[in-house]
Amino acid sequence: MQWKLQQDMDVGTNNPIVARMSLGLFEIVDFSTLSNEKKENLKANCYEIMQLLVLAEKTAKPIVEEIEKIVADIKKDGVKTQSNGRCINVPSAVTIGNSRSFIKYAKQVLQKVAENINIIFDKSYKGPHFHTIRDDFINEFGNDFIVTKLLVDDQSWIKKIIELRNEDEHPNTGKPYCNNFDVNPDKSGKFVITLPTFFEGTQIANALEVYSHNLLTFAEEITVHSLEKFFPDIATIYEVPEHQRNHASPTRFRIGLKQK
Repeated sequence: MQWKLQQDMDVGTNNPIVARMSLGLFEIVDFSTLSNEKKENLKANCYEIMQLLVLAEKTAKPIVEEIEKIVADIKKDGVKTQSNGRCINVPSAVTIGNSRSFIKYAKQVLQKVAENINIIFDKSYKGPHFHTIRDDFINEFGNDFIVTKLLVDDQSWIKKIIELRNEDEHPNTGKPYCNNFDVNPDKSGKFVITLPTFFEGTQIANALEVYSHNLLTFAEEITVHSLEKFFPDIATIYEVPEHQRNHASPTRFRIGLKQK
């Protein structure tokens, strides 16, 4: 028999996304009392989440970097004008249109997280309807269950991602999806800089950074704490402090014994 190997990613386990959504999480999946079929399905789904998060990260990075560079240049050199100030050279972030792709990947991540819930709890949610999932978990598991708390606390930014994706897929506001830099003089003659925003006013650079962090954290925490329902009674999950994580594979959660 001949084996074939093929690389499908250009990032390794030193990337927190890869470490936290694959190696570290797979150990926790295998420790649970789920059936072998569920374990394999869950690991495959987590691997897809990891790939989507890496794509989102790669999409966001050049957008954020370009915006930050333009802001830094303005702070250093000021706003440039022509014709004795009668014409303003308005800076432009040419990569902001790629934020559509980031939002697409973000929604796909949320869809996959909902699928993780389906696998673990034998549910059949159709898509990232986390307001429905939240209400069901409140009724079934109560408000004190950690997964319920996560579903309650994370509603706002999840809803925002869904709204941004819906506007891209089915535009109905009549507004440009992305607004670039703008420069306008105030009453005193000083220039006011408006940063790039989505159609509803959210600053793009800040949103991409916040959503990148939130998506990884949410996907990991929902999966890990859902699995905790299927641990032996003596076991629990411990979080490794960030400064103690292995730089070669910075996993966040580990299995440990409950303290008596």
